[in-house]
Amino acid sequence: MGKRKRGAHKTGSQPTQKRAKTDQSQPNCADATALELEKTPFTDTLTGEARRREARVYDLLGSADSDERIAAADALITGLLASPEAALERHLENRLFRGLASSRNASRVGFSLVIAEILNQLFGPKNLAQSKYPGLTFDKVLNILVEKTTPSGHIPGQEERDCYFGRLFGIQCFVESRILFDEESRWPKILDLLLQMAEKKVWMRSHCGWVIVESLSQMGQDRAEETLQKLADAGLGKTAEGIGIWMKARSCYPGLKTPAKPWHNPMDPTVLSEVARVLKDNVAQDNGEDAAIAKAKQGGWSAQLHFVWDLILAEFIGQKAGGKQGKDQLKLFWTTVIDDGLFSKNASDAQKFRGFVIFQKFLQGFATQNAELAQDLFTRNLMKCLMNQASKEDRYLHRAALKSLQSMEKAVQASPELLIPILRELLGKHGAYDFDQRTNTKTIENLLQWATPDNAKRVLKLLRDPIVVANDATGEVEKLRQVYAGYVSKLATHAKPASEASNNGDGTINVAELGAKELAACAYSAQPQFKPDLSEKSREVFRRKLASTIGKVMRRRADAEYLCNAVISVEPTAVNMSDEIRTEQQSALQAMRKLLKESKESDSKDAGASVGLALLYAITILQLYDGEPDAISILGDLERFSVEMKIRGVGNSEHLVEILLTLVSQQSLMVRRISEQVFEAFTSQISPGGLDLLTEPLLAEENEKGYQALFEYYDYFGEEDAEMEDAEGSGSEQEAEDIDEDEMSEIGSDVEFVTLNGVEATSDDENEDEDEDEDAEDDEDEEQAEADAQELADLDDALAKVLKSHRLDKDKDAESSDNDSDMTDSEMMALDEKLVEVFKQRAKKTGKKKEKKDARESVIMFKHRVIDLIALYVKHEAADPLNISLVLPLLEFMRTTTAKPLANKAGAAIETFSKTSKKARAANSDVKFDAEGQFDLMRAIHRQAAKDMSHAYGRAASAASLLVASSLFTDKKNIDGINALYAETFSECQKGALKIPGFFFTDWVNWGMGHAANANAGANGQTSGTA
Repeated sequence: MGKRKRGAHKTGSQPTQKRAKTDQSQPNCADATALELEKTPFTDTLTGEARRREARVYDLLGSADSDERIAAADALITGLLASPEAALERHLENRLFRGLASSRNASRVGFSLVIAEILNQLFGPKNLAQSKYPGLTFDKVLNILVEKTTPSGHIPGQEERDCYFGRLFGIQCFVESRILFDEESRWPKILDLLLQMAEKKVWMRSHCGWVIVESLSQMGQDRAEETLQKLADAGLGKTAEGIGIWMKARSCYPGLKTPAKPWHNPMDPTVLSEVARVLKDNVAQDNGEDAAIAKAKQGGWSAQLHFVWDLILAEFIGQKAGGKQGKDQLKLFWTTVIDDGLFSKNASDAQKFRGFVIFQKFLQGFATQNAELAQDLFTRNLMKCLMNQASKEDRYLHRAALKSLQSMEKAVQASPELLIPILRELLGKHGAYDFDQRTNTKTIENLLQWATPDNAKRVLKLLRDPIVVANDATGEVEKLRQVYAGYVSKLATHAKPASEASNNGDGTINVAELGAKELAACAYSAQPQFKPDLSEKSREVFRRKLASTIGKVMRRRADAEYLCNAVISVEPTAVNMSDEIRTEQQSALQAMRKLLKESKESDSKDAGASVGLALLYAITILQLYDGEPDAISILGDLERFSVEMKIRGVGNSEHLVEILLTLVSQQSLMVRRISEQVFEAFTSQISPGGLDLLTEPLLAEENEKGYQALFEYYDYFGEEDAEMEDAEGSGSEQEAEDIDEDEMSEIGSDVEFVTLNGVEATSDDENEDEDEDEDAEDDEDEEQAEADAQELADLDDALAKVLKSHRLDKDKDAESSDNDSDMTDSEMMALDEKLVEVFKQRAKKTGKKKEKKDARESVIMFKHRVIDLIALYVKHEAADPLNISLVLPLLEFMRTTTAKPLANKAGAAIETFSKTSKKARAANSDVKFDAEGQFDLMRAIHRQAAKDMSHAYGRAASAASLLVASSLFTDKKNIDGINALYAETFSECQKGALKIPGFFFTDWVNWGMGHAANANAGANGQTSGTA
């Protein structure tokens, strides 16, 4: 019955719990009047009104809302201390102490608040128990607590735990009221209760120990000594709680006389091995002198860290910063207790997990309080376990290891001075230079982002030193130097940008520039300090990382100076150059220095052009070092363009466009980013001839013939290379494939996934495009499968003719042969020659097919780059009348291209053009257009719209037509002509001469109605203004 009644009580309390949560979410001002509780004294007898008052105030006292709890506690304390003794005793017995055993919401917290204050009033300085409530003695109140929190009968385990936690909270109230040490007899009674609970319920021992720790500062040195002796006699000295109590007592009372057993100071080096066993929870194996003392029961494993570790951490943090004694003590303690204890070879997974949690706590604590001690935490066994557990997801402690690695990043973020010590430990003796690769994480990469101009050189030296002089016996030198190249690249790309570039003096160091200079030096300069010398393979890795780094950091004009400074600082002693090439290099460097100097002396517009040219010089010089055949001719074009700019103030844009097209044809993220940045700086100087050059590549066929028309240096697919193709080696093939993969990794997925100028297409269009792409890919796969099957059949037929045999599944169709004689040597030689010829012909066919595929992909890639440049032009020069001439080539290209992503990008460029032109017209309405030419262009767009009925193409054609119409609409005389042209097209559709989607005309109507609404609104505004 008791159990059922309790369940009913819980059920009845549910609405109150929900109401409390609802009230918590409401603004405090709405409940201001509701919390004005009555503070009058409580009566001895309970009436209906008194019951309702008590029910409400105790309900609020257990609320999860702190404001409600405080208001209820204030009203309850005020009313009870003004009430008669009988009423106060009734509340203590039937409400307050009994309520400590309730787990409803925050009942224990609220009830403890009231009990602690009442105990302080009764037995504290005011001593109301003697003056006003003589019947409420200390012993009586303590007995009430014990009685109401003693489990009786056969009750569920949860209810028993509630009772013990209620008693613990009650004892905590006695401690917080600060009344236990006014009389000698009080503390021993409380201590006995705590020891009884710790002995009976081992899972309560840490909580009881914490109550004793909180009491130590109140009791004085004599009582503290007595308490420690009692704990030692009870066998609780050799427990984690005992260690914590000993340490707290020694910190409170430096002159404390501790018992001889189990130890005077737990941090003493002579007892650290014993402390390690205690903290490792294996004290039951003790066979020392005090083995006869009954050992305390061991509690079960808990993920929550014991309070003793907070006290140990506070002990080390409180030591004098930088003190050698403190560092030595921490190193000895950490090695003995943590590394050789919790991370020993025989340690369990639970102990290792606890070790990771302790590591995280100490690292965070030292990061904010005493950073110099943090590096002593990275010990041998810990690092070995950390790397092992972090390397694979199926490891039992994988998540704990990852959390430990994340704690390092947080520690460095909180204290940047920890970057170098932590990097030294991770990459050093107990770690691994390729730490990220070993652990399959990005820990080093993420830490490098916190490099600052103050410590960047030291970080670089720390990364460089281990690989300068390396032992090549293990064969890992090449691997480690490639890892170093990756670290330097991450250092440059992840570091926070500086406000300005360095001037190669002793001023602020830009981290990105420092990284770029190091990569360039290792790529192109002789490095005599490297033992063994840098191999060509390593230099190639440095070159690729340099190109990738430059492509990622080129975001602002100021970033351009980093690259230029890095290129100027390079001494290409590792590059073989003829005298002619060296002369060109020196001339280009001199021109680049002049351009950088002019950029600092010019206004912002001219400065952008000068920096852009300097950038082109920089990347061309790098290509010169790489042996690119176009580099010399590009340097010549740049020199001519620079001379024209210096003489006329404006260069020949055709020359610039030709240079940029030559550069963007290369598969390099660096070259593409810089080309786009330079093009943005010169968009205002592009002439009609330059625009024609820009759109001309879009007309090229997307096949081998188009490749020959676009690229000047075309000998890869020529007939003269047939012999080389026949004799191609597997090793060279593999190298080529590796290089291609690396180059493609630099390009990333910008071709098919990056949206144009940050403008994302709608999800519906994306889904449609994906479906169409998947269908096209399926068709291509089927065609490829059929072609492969036909090739195999042709090969079977050719082999059958040569060998005069057949496949096993064609026995029925084959002619019988009675000639079983052996072949002569001459016949076998002739047969061998025929077989060689068959396979040679097959190899030629396969090679040709691959060449055609590569040619198509190269043309498509180049067209992607051209569309990107066009998109940049229409974005920055939306108000330029020349822009309109790009619409028709884009629309025609969208229809003729065989690559769906290219068509989507061209359509997106038209949409972007339409939006930017609208904004430009709103900002500048004085732009004049050739009306006759615009009408001819609109008519041509209408004819183009009829050539393809796809939805995406129709939308792009409609946007292009309305774009031209909007440019004509600036002159009201053209309105009739616009409508007449649309009407003429509509009439042609009705006659069947043209076939255009219906939304083409719906868009026109909506566009016209929009202008009509604007015109009417303007007219109404003028009328009201006149009135």
